Amino acid sequence: MATEIELKLLINPADIARLRRHPLLKAQAAGRARTRNLLSIYFDTPDLTLRQQRVALRVRRVGARWVQTVKGGGEVRAGLHQRGEWEDEVAHERPDLTKIDSPSLLKLFSSAAVRDRLRPIFTTEFKRTTWLLHWDDGDEVELALDQGEVKSGNKTSPVCEIELELKHGNPARLFLAALELQQTIPLRLENVSKADRGYRLSQAAPSLVTKAETLEMTQDMSVTQAFQAIAWNCISHWTANQEGALLSDNPENIHQIRVALRRLRSALPLFRSAIPRESYRAIGEELKWLANALGPARNWDVFVTQTMPPILKQFPADKALQQLFQAARRAQASARNEAHLALRSHRYDRMLLTLGTWLMADGWHAHTSAEQKIRLDAPVAELAKRVLNACHKTLHRHGKSLLAMPTEERHEVRIAVKKLRYATEFFAALFPRKAALAYTEALAALQEELGVLNDAATTDILLQQLKLQDNAAIGAVSGWSAHGVTVHLTSMDAAWKKFYRSSPYWK
Repeated sequence: MATEIELKLLINPADIARLRRHPLLKAQAAGRARTRNLLSIYFDTPDLTLRQQRVALRVRRVGARWVQTVKGGGEVRAGLHQRGEWEDEVAHERPDLTKIDSPSLLKLFSSAAVRDRLRPIFTTEFKRTTWLLHWDDGDEVELALDQGEVKSGNKTSPVCEIELELKHGNPARLFLAALELQQTIPLRLENVSKADRGYRLSQAAPSLVTKAETLEMTQDMSVTQAFQAIAWNCISHWTANQEGALLSDNPENIHQIRVALRRLRSALPLFRSAIPRESYRAIGEELKWLANALGPARNWDVFVTQTMPPILKQFPADKALQQLFQAARRAQASARNEAHLALRSHRYDRMLLTLGTWLMADGWHAHTSAEQKIRLDAPVAELAKRVLNACHKTLHRHGKSLLAMPTEERHEVRIAVKKLRYATEFFAALFPRKAALAYTEALAALQEELGVLNDAATTDILLQQLKLQDNAAIGAVSGWSAHGVTVHLTSMDAAWKKFYRSSPYWK
């Protein structure tokens, strides 16, 4: 089995001539470009058993030959696709399952329910032009330009993308090469494979909302390994929702991107004893920019989908409230358009590539002291305990007199709650789950109540932004929100007292 590591980038057909003339190709290409026409047929069962198992099976025509490829497992991180790959030459355009001998695949393909029901699901047909790039440090990358289409029945979807596949060396080279190309060509990171596109075309499946996956962390992991695992987990969470945020009206995709950004921004200072702020200051500013760019869309989504519906249900005939709601929907559409512009911007793509390079190349090492380098190599468990303890003490300190706090101060407590909540999630696997359960449940309940109160405070700000002539409607919504604050202040106080009694489980 080989492990395929590649970075996918979308390119506008109008920019292909610029790619062919790019200085990177002139300086690093070994020999002339090679062009081939490739036809691939993807197989699965009618109920998409392989898809559910995260396995792709295709048979590809390469010249006069047919090559069977099985891909399985792996992950996508900021456009970087990593997965297992098994290739064998076969006699014809149908799969030959006798060629599959990997223990991890045998059980799946030995099943009669799979073997006897395999059928073509979709095809890809494209022209591939490849350049082999070499660097003096031994890194070797294949750059492939694919132009064609994905087809399922009568439906087609165009393909025009670049694949940078690592043949030898450091995966950071993929990001560095992409950044160099992007200096003069507006390339976009692509988190969706051709197989994913084919399945979505064949099923007309909506873009899904993805929540953060549980982190796998062990006691013997170093601080460096733990930090990279956390950072990539946050980036995967974020980029998995990118397509849904751009193509669907589901407000949860933008919400999940913002959650992922908060998680990543919270993770950076947790490691400040080993990773100096200077190494990620610029990256932190870019993460803040994106979070702020998506913030208004999230605020208006909450107002339109959560704040207003119960009020309209209570007063369905009130024309002033209906007018306010329509004005809010226009503001929501405008804010979402601004969020889309940010997600489609050159700045966004460059930020992701820069972040990927920083993580892959251990970019923080340039600023670390000798003492910090020792800490980076140390087991993560002790750092986790120190971090959790510090976050716990900070929240206890800030949370005193929570009920009587002004809204601005309560917002600071909410931020402290989030930081502690994310820290508990990051390091959860290092401690017994049963011991952590009561603490994390109490923390989650407190975060929920503080979130509701924050939404109420945001409601007043949004109402002012609408600038409507009818103050009665604004007053009605504001009054409804104020009543909810009174109710949730009591719930918040109860949640705080329960959390305050919860014992730290990491001692």
